[in-house]
Amino acid sequence: MTRACADGTCEVRVNSSVRVPLPKRFGLSSLKVTGIEDETVSFVAPMIGSKFSSDGGCSATITGPMANSAAFWGLTCGSGDTTVVNKMSLEVVGVTGKAAVIRIRPA
Repeated sequence: MTRACADGTCEVRVNSSVRVPLPKRFGLSSLKVTGIEDETVSFVAPMIGSKFSSDGGCSATITGPMANSAAFWGLTCGSGDTTVVNKMSLEVVGVTGKAAVIRIRPA
């Protein structure tokens, strides 16, 4: 199901603990869903490269890098929120219970 995102364009239904592969050429190598509750979806994405940006459409935090781990984005998005991270657009189309539909495409 999430393999459809490997080219950078998809709309998929996800639940917690799902890893979504993304093409590195858009500045993200993957996106992992870490939680879904109260109409919000939480994600983490490892940072690659040396330039990172977000348009602020979702709540974003940056953690790291640390001694033995890379830096990563933490994102929390509500139903209907859209954000652009590096060259990828991420939209939470909707949240129902413990599942969400997300849309990913090049920005």
